[in-house]
Amino acid sequence: MELSKKNLQAEDQIDIVALLAKVWSHKKLIFRSVCVFGIIGIVVALTTPNQYTASSMFTPSSGGKSSGSGGLKGLASLAGINIGSMSEGSKEISPMLYGKIVEGATFKKELLDAPLKNIAGVQTLKAYFNQKESSFSLLGLVKDYTIGLPSKVIGLFKSDAVAATFESVNGIESVSEDEHAYFKAIDAILTLSINDKDGFIEMIAQSENPQVAAQVAKNGELLLQEQIIAIKTKSSLELLQYLEEQYADKKVLLNEAQDRLSRFKDRNLNIATNRFSNNQTRLESELQTATAVFQNVVTQLEQVKFQVTKDTPVFSILKPVVFPSEKSAPKRSLIVFVWLFLGVITSIGFVLAKEPVTSIVQKIVSKED
Repeated sequence: MELSKKNLQAEDQIDIVALLAKVWSHKKLIFRSVCVFGIIGIVVALTTPNQYTASSMFTPSSGGKSSGSGGLKGLASLAGINIGSMSEGSKEISPMLYGKIVEGATFKKELLDAPLKNIAGVQTLKAYFNQKESSFSLLGLVKDYTIGLPSKVIGLFKSDAVAATFESVNGIESVSEDEHAYFKAIDAILTLSINDKDGFIEMIAQSENPQVAAQVAKNGELLLQEQIIAIKTKSSLELLQYLEEQYADKKVLLNEAQDRLSRFKDRNLNIATNRFSNNQTRLESELQTATAVFQNVVTQLEQVKFQVTKDTPVFSILKPVVFPSEKSAPKRSLIVFVWLFLGVITSIGFVLAKEPVTSIVQKIVSKED
């Protein structure tokens, strides 16, 4: 038993020695291959454009706990408005929702149309993507037909997507094929990092142009905050709009009641009859009722305005966006090292696999003959 173990160990040692000897015998081929891969790595490292990263870090906080919204619920229910969330104004929006908003079509469409300033020939992010797409890049062409060739071949066998030509109906958004391409471009340059433990959010943008990176990060921050505020204040804003309409209507009714009473008194000066007293009492009662209703609407309107303020989240900027002055990528030394390593692995694999593969091919050919 011990002899068999020793024999196996000896065979393993012999195999390893044999493999090392075979590799050493082809050292010139391996050296040339590594040099070729090294040159390719240097070319890729030198031609890969610099990338600049800009980021914004902020933390949201609610406006505070809602109070006294019970009286507003009955009014809202009459108006057909759901304000269940108003009594829970202190609840924070789940961090998961932030990521869903950034992934959504509405956010990306608005980001595409957000203005970019002080960039030659570009006014929006969409225009920047169009300019970048139209510019010729030798490195990009080489990458498309080397590293990206498999994806191009796979794309040939995929069914063609039908371009969306429908208009938005009943809140269902339509996204065209071109917009899908823009959305992928946004995903490539914009990321959202959420720290659940510490409660802060970081908007990160990366681009070949430092001004684009900074402005996209800032635009993304503002758009995300706007949409979060819209979600938090949706119910209270709907109720506010309803009460503003009621305020205008009740104001008109109050003015009409005042005018009727004034005209009645002007027409009946120095008249003291029971009919006059009854009519005057009725008009004064109508005026008092209109005044009370109007004052009630005014009170509710002020409450809802206060509620909107409470529901509006406050965002504290922990790290504002700054224009990046130093590149964040690429790591050119790392690129060269990876290509050199790839050259070593490829050449050694070729040397070791050449004889077994040749032998298998010869056997197949001999069998066919």
